[in-house]
Amino acid sequence: MKKYFLPLVMLATAFCCCMTSQAKPEVRPRVFVNPGHGGLDSDDRPCPFYCYGMGDTVSYYESVSNWYKGNALVGILQRKGYETAISRVNNTTEDDLDLFEIMSLAANSGADLFFAIHSNATGIQRSMNAPLALYRGFTGQPAVEGNDVIAKLMMEALGSNEATQWSSTPEISGDWTFYDWGYKVGLGVLRFNKLPGMLCEGSFHDYIGERCRLENPDYCWLEAWNQSCAMDKYFDHEPKIQLGCIAGLLRSGEASPYKKDGYQLYGDDDRRGKNGYEMQLFDADKKHVATYVTDNFDNGFYLFKNLKPGIYYLNYAGSYQEVKVEANKVTYLNYQDFDLVDDFDGPPHRIKKPTKTE
Repeated sequence: MKKYFLPLVMLATAFCCCMTSQAKPEVRPRVFVNPGHGGLDSDDRPCPFYCYGMGDTVSYYESVSNWYKGNALVGILQRKGYETAISRVNNTTEDDLDLFEIMSLAANSGADLFFAIHSNATGIQRSMNAPLALYRGFTGQPAVEGNDVIAKLMMEALGSNEATQWSSTPEISGDWTFYDWGYKVGLGVLRFNKLPGMLCEGSFHDYIGERCRLENPDYCWLEAWNQSCAMDKYFDHEPKIQLGCIAGLLRSGEASPYKKDGYQLYGDDDRRGKNGYEMQLFDADKKHVATYVTDNFDNGFYLFKNLKPGIYYLNYAGSYQEVKVEANKVTYLNYQDFDLVDDFDGPPHRIKKPTKTE
């Protein structure tokens, strides 16, 4: 029997190693999501404005679009194979937690990354629209290793959004550098945070063109999708789902009514978005896949999400355009009617600019 002892021991060892390997839990990135603010109170940055498409005065609250983005991001990350935790899933006054409580929740969540979601405002008459990343530390000298890395990747992802109109390029800064509130004071939501992370100002909500877009939950979903793609790169994570999206803006030949009201507008935002327009999507065999109806907030935004990679066709104004969808990417196509334009500065005239497709 002795001659069989060594082989049996080796076999048992191999069996145990095999069982240990099979029993080893999957290591998944864990992200703590903090949708900024909470509720519909005076400190939730309300911006009432007259919406021509709605025909009435409506109120934008930053807490609402942050809420849309945060819950969308959690859903997307979970489908991609992440573990998540979130500071709020509703939008009430009670959900507006104090900063130290948010940091405690993040610290106890076991997260690998802290991510705070906001939108920005100039606070002055001049409007602008661009993403901003803020992390704990001086610019170029993060207080926690990895802060500047996720900030750079996030700004690359958000800056790639062509379903908006940027007035300038994304900005990245340490909060100790950005704010002059005292030496190493910075943002309260980052002050006690020991995790790699950042606060993301995805765009400027006091820019009227962007405010109209942020009223659309699907536009907020698109920002969350781009945020998730930045996190994929940060963690070098291969998503479990291999899907893509098609998004863009449909603008009429009519000048934006907000131009008449004296709002500052950039680029093609000087044209009114098409309200209540049906955008049709077909597969490679010209079979109908989905219909998207634009909202009535004068933004003309449309989105087809969670599409399998391949060839599709968009039907706009009776014309089919071939679109290639790639995994974990967004294909942007913006359409604009450049026929007769009334720019409020003179008689209607024709614009010779070609249709824009990106």
